[in-house]
Amino acid sequence: MLSHLIYDVTHAINSSLPVYPGDPGFSREVLKSLEWGDPYTLSALHLSAHAGTHIDAPSHFIRGGRSVHEIPIERLIMMVDLIDSGTVVSPENLSGLNPLAEGVIFRTGSLAGHISESAARACVDLRLKLIGTDALSVDSPEEDAVHRLLLSNDMLILEGLYLEGVPASVHTLLCMPLKIEGAEASPVRAILAPAEWHRWIP
Repeated sequence: MLSHLIYDVTHAINSSLPVYPGDPGFSREVLKSLEWGDPYTLSALHLSAHAGTHIDAPSHFIRGGRSVHEIPIERLIMMVDLIDSGTVVSPENLSGLNPLAEGVIFRTGSLAGHISESAARACVDLRLKLIGTDALSVDSPEEDAVHRLLLSNDMLILEGLYLEGVPASVHTLLCMPLKIEGAEASPVRAILAPAEWHRWIP
């Protein structure tokens, strides 16, 4: 968290970071180090494209869907409504959605939280551009229906957000993935800023 107005909602990437079952963990291999007497420090990173706070592009599940490097930059800056939903997101959680919001973030309070298929369909009906969550996945374990539904409608998915201490209200979201050609996902640095920022960003 940077201030009482701007919130860093990104988990630090380290070896203890929780990962989705079956995904590789994170490691950093130090190849050269000032501490070893080398003239510089150099390291290699080993991680899943879905490590930590990350964005899923349509190509994650949809054949022919756009990859991370094809996401227009304006799709990564938008007004979102942060909603306290409980562990399982239902359509009722959307009843108070701010009409100015282009996306929604659900605070489930659990890494095992997920979005019900009916809630995902409601998000599609509302023509939202992005669905975010603090859970490891928008789907329940061993399921993929919510991913497929959202991504087939060209909606972006933002998973693994760090939402502790962030007020449930409207914010401007900025979430920038690495521009990895052909990738289905990427870690992001995500922040939530005051809602009025959206008016100042072209």
